[in-house]
Amino acid sequence: MAWRFKVSKYKNAAPLLPKKEDWVSDIKVGAPQSCGNHIKASAAFIAFNVENRGGGSLGIVPLDYKGRVDPSTPLIHGHSDLITDFDFSPFDDGILATCSTDANVRVWHIPEAGLTESLANAEYSLPQFDKRVENVLFHPTTEFLLTVAYFDTIKLWDIKHEKEIFSFSGHEDQVQNTSWNGNGSLFVTTSRDRTIRIIDPRADKVAYEAESHKSPKDSRVEWLGHSERILSTGWDGSRVREVRLRDLRNFSKPYKIQGFDSSTGILMPLFDVDTNMLFLAGKADVSIMYWEVTEKEPFLTEGLKHNGSVQTKGACLVPKRGLDVMNGEVNRVLQLTSNAIIPITYQVPRKTYREFHSDIFPETHGYEPSTTISQWLGGANVSVKTISLDPAKRPTPKFQIHRGPLSKREEHKPPEVVDVPVPAPRSWISNGTENKPISEVRPTLSKPMVAVKVECNGEEMVEETDEDGSSKLASIRKAFESRSVSMDEKMVERRWEEVRQEKTIQEEEKENVGEQLTVRDSSRVIAAERRKTFEQRMVSVDDKPASPTPRRATVTRSFRRICKFRHLKGTPGHKSTCIENLRDLSRTTPGECDGMAANSEFVVLPLSGPGGKLSVLKHKKGGRQPDGVIPSLMNTANVMDFAFDPFNEHTLAVACDDGKIHLWHIPEGGLTQPTNEPNETFMDIGSADKVTILKWHPLSAGILAAACGDLTIKVWDLHSQSVAITLPSHPDQIFSLAWSPCGRYLATMCRDSHIRIYDPRHCTEPIQTGNGPVGVRGARVLWALGGKYLVTVGFSKVSERQISVYKATELNKPCNTVVIDISPAMLIPFYDPDSSTLFATGKGDSTIYAYEIGTDYPHLFPLSHHKCGSVHQGLVMLPKIMCDVRQVEFCKALRLTSSILEPLSFTVPRVKTELFQDDIFPPTFVSWEPVMTAAEWLGDTNRPPRTLSLQPSDMLTLSESREQQSPVSQPNSGGHIRHETPPFLKGMVPNEVRQTQHKNLSIPDEVLETQSRLEESMSQQMNQVSKTLEQDRMEGVDSTEWED
Repeated sequence: MAWRFKVSKYKNAAPLLPKKEDWVSDIKVGAPQSCGNHIKASAAFIAFNVENRGGGSLGIVPLDYKGRVDPSTPLIHGHSDLITDFDFSPFDDGILATCSTDANVRVWHIPEAGLTESLANAEYSLPQFDKRVENVLFHPTTEFLLTVAYFDTIKLWDIKHEKEIFSFSGHEDQVQNTSWNGNGSLFVTTSRDRTIRIIDPRADKVAYEAESHKSPKDSRVEWLGHSERILSTGWDGSRVREVRLRDLRNFSKPYKIQGFDSSTGILMPLFDVDTNMLFLAGKADVSIMYWEVTEKEPFLTEGLKHNGSVQTKGACLVPKRGLDVMNGEVNRVLQLTSNAIIPITYQVPRKTYREFHSDIFPETHGYEPSTTISQWLGGANVSVKTISLDPAKRPTPKFQIHRGPLSKREEHKPPEVVDVPVPAPRSWISNGTENKPISEVRPTLSKPMVAVKVECNGEEMVEETDEDGSSKLASIRKAFESRSVSMDEKMVERRWEEVRQEKTIQEEEKENVGEQLTVRDSSRVIAAERRKTFEQRMVSVDDKPASPTPRRATVTRSFRRICKFRHLKGTPGHKSTCIENLRDLSRTTPGECDGMAANSEFVVLPLSGPGGKLSVLKHKKGGRQPDGVIPSLMNTANVMDFAFDPFNEHTLAVACDDGKIHLWHIPEGGLTQPTNEPNETFMDIGSADKVTILKWHPLSAGILAAACGDLTIKVWDLHSQSVAITLPSHPDQIFSLAWSPCGRYLATMCRDSHIRIYDPRHCTEPIQTGNGPVGVRGARVLWALGGKYLVTVGFSKVSERQISVYKATELNKPCNTVVIDISPAMLIPFYDPDSSTLFATGKGDSTIYAYEIGTDYPHLFPLSHHKCGSVHQGLVMLPKIMCDVRQVEFCKALRLTSSILEPLSFTVPRVKTELFQDDIFPPTFVSWEPVMTAAEWLGDTNRPPRTLSLQPSDMLTLSESREQQSPVSQPNSGGHIRHETPPFLKGMVPNEVRQTQHKNLSIPDEVLETQSRLEESMSQQMNQVSKTLEQDRMEGVDSTEWED
């Protein structure tokens, strides 16, 4: 009973609740549902989940931040869906890893000064996984090692060298939590299969396995530092929350079970290794429990509980380097609520805090990794060197570690660790209690992959190459799961790598593809050989030169294909270019209508009120609209849809619910007064049902497709004013229809969740049918990649907005589907065929989602989504001919808010903007001129669309500039080779010589003149530089003073 009289130093640690003004308040957390804690802290920053309709976002504030958070505070817009978990690197306070339900894992760098603008581009992105990623966790002793858990698989990634090291797929259900031991040799996992496993990644085996908790609900696990004890939280068979403690020496049976209550929120364990303080914060609880973990009975001793007033969304501990040790703060818990972060300080009472109390602040884990990746793979088990928390011994006052962006980092190399090969941990013990033998588990271990940038047909792509040099871009995903190599064999091979000859290392460096793994039989390496190998290592450890790091090829931070438009930037127009004071705008347009229409001159906006009024404005003329009567087109019936004639900027077709189609001719200067007399009106005498959708033919003049209320599609010949083709009734409401780029086919999206493709001139029945979005709120369909693919936008069964890509020849199953978010607003897609870029947004959204459509998996490549400053009511793209190619503007749009119409420019950041970027501006389709008449198209004539180059006559193309910068040297008549003048000598070369050098180059005179002026200006500045040294102006010592 001696434990009763043992006094703990932290027994009276009391929680101190700060004042409300010291909270981090006015944040919007929402209701994130995942196995993460939703908040993490480093010694410099706090990261927390933020509710965002545009996808998964994180808020970042300094650790000592107090007060309200401004709504315009920059965020990390990291993913297209909920961020499930995130973790700070223990060796860099600015490196953050995130994972999401969009199956992506990304690594971010937060500048030392914090975020000054929102981040959307990650430092590094792992290849997209097959399922939702639930956990990420950095290795405790080795830098750049990241643990990733998704569904039943655990993977270990080297994010510095961009390759997978370990993969284990032996779980029978979703992995819920992971935790490493103190020296980083083993990690423990819990999953929904109610099993807790201890895995040795270097031995490729499950060392221990036992039942975790009776209930398959959420569970958490925590390895208690360097000890052999493991703590887990979950529910028992009676749905009572409990904590279980286990010892590796008898792993099958917990030696302590502590029950609590029947609440539904999981207990999140927060354990401090230095003080053995355990905090249990339950989701949706208002209190946080404090227990002290001991090595003897009763193993768990309860301390003072914090009783709050708000429910807990998440919780985390602040690293010891971030504590106020001079005030006795031994721990700080950050409690995340629905709208605030509450810092709860646990203070040990002392008479005075003038001095540093070393008895309650033992040395803690430092910030320098103890092993490199190669040393850890070689079997080294070294704990991180500890540091003192005494402020007098700190290298910096704030004790924060910032090592810079990941791309500029070099792997820290601690002293080489000489370690005798250690056998894998035992899977059972012989202490009188025999554990159940573990069934044979064969985890999947993928060969490491390297990402190498290559060029294919002028397009940058990232090709994954395995260690033996083979490469198949189309089978990237398959390669990660198909290759299985025994980890035991790799461990033996790593022992042999220590004594490889220098010649082999040089050959590996020359090949640039990393190590070549040779499989050996571990049984051949007997004990004598191991001893001999160890002796060789001991002899050569001092005089062996460091192995040169193999020089990798050009490596990108993403394993996916690199798109030239990945870093696109959306810029709203200046206030002077906006149209303000827009009044009486309609907020209730039909679901089949996009709500706006525009061409190079006019924009059409529906107005509220009876009579189907449409306002027509010249969008090039900005300014404030005058008060009074708005000039409009009055259709006398409710407007269902409207569209501009692509071949006549002044012709507008309007569909009404009375079955009529009105053609309006807009005057050259625009509307000056309301009018109710259309130029032409068409109506099918045989049917008086409303017309819901209008689509002009992309190549033929006078062909107009109309979807009607009787569920038929009618193709009008406007020149003969008759219905040329009628496609039979669909089973349900038609949501959308689209012409193919070649003008031969018509695709429809129906309420019955089916996609249909018609060849209207040859058959009235669909030639292809497939399954589309299952939601009944609405959908859109459009063609992509020259008509080889179809893109649909709609809703899932659970009302999730999603984008799907189909092959036009295989509509039974989508090639890929991306879930955006949950919102009632229908996504309206816009596709740019020149850049293969898809933009999608909905009414009431503030985010414009951007994706590149590709022929390779996953077909939808996320780009930088554009975050607007306010919600919008509509969006419409302008013709390609209006883009300013001099500013590398590849797309232009008009964005409608509640009362303002603003232009929106999408550009690509480039360095040499004075050159025409022909790699992102291919010849565009001449969409404003027809290639055939209506009679020719109806007569089965097919003609390809014409193209036009967007290159201005006075601009040199980027490809031509590259050729001129590296011209092929030609021998002159004297047999000598003429060389180009180096750039740094051009200012010293006479103009006659420079003109001779460039006489064969087709460089415009304006460029040569500008270059000459720059060189002369530089020469004048160089002449003004003083060549007098500072010591020349000093007074010296007289030579006679040196004489004796």
